[in-house]
Amino acid sequence: MIIAFAGKGGVGKSTISSQLIRNLAKRDLVLAVDADPNSNLGEKLGMETYGTIGGIRNELVADPGKVPASVSKQEYISNRVLQTLSEGDNVDLLIMGRPEGEGCYCFVNDVLRNCFAELVPRYKYAVVDNEAGMEHLSRKVLPKADVLVFVSDPTMTGVRTAARLSTLADEVGVTVDRRILVINNIPNQNYGPLVDEANRLGLKEVVTIFHDDHVTDCAMQGELLDVPDDSAFAQSVAGLAKLITG
Repeated sequence: MIIAFAGKGGVGKSTISSQLIRNLAKRDLVLAVDADPNSNLGEKLGMETYGTIGGIRNELVADPGKVPASVSKQEYISNRVLQTLSEGDNVDLLIMGRPEGEGCYCFVNDVLRNCFAELVPRYKYAVVDNEAGMEHLSRKVLPKADVLVFVSDPTMTGVRTAARLSTLADEVGVTVDRRILVINNIPNQNYGPLVDEANRLGLKEVVTIFHDDHVTDCAMQGELLDVPDDSAFAQSVAGLAKLITG
């Protein structure tokens, strides 16, 4: 199952996705994919990183001749992708990164598409933390989203932005089986109008997560997210995991 996250910056997308990864990893092996150049998914999970997919693309575009004559480009890139894979407790992490500079990335993206087609089925769950534009999904580097989770702050503007991202997913041809809106960091119980607006805009499954001082405390101490399992935030994300997995 591929679970992809989308949302504008600063709404808690990486925070929620990292907690969901922790929750799912208690059940089965998870592939965590950091596809947002501005996020710190590895740091939030407490995992070391060993390079990025974007770095591999940049190297090959800059110097195609570095691929040894004894191996195909497909085999070379597949091996390099596996070298960037960080291994944790029931979680493997890939950092997508961003291609830089001039040159055509079409062939490398095609090879990466094949790599993910082979890699993703090895895991029960793949959780993808995307940037708002969903670049890697729109380019079909990642094949689809069984569940696309839109994260919003507790504002009308945030909910409407999430709805526009849902429309964008259709416009760029992302294959999505199911969509869930998470309204994050809610300060009080007066969130009914936000849910009503989400429903009006076509987002029928809505999860609410209230402000939790445990998350704030973690952010003040560093990037690592380590909240108690019985905290309100952890319990809310556990509810999201149950909704997703049934």
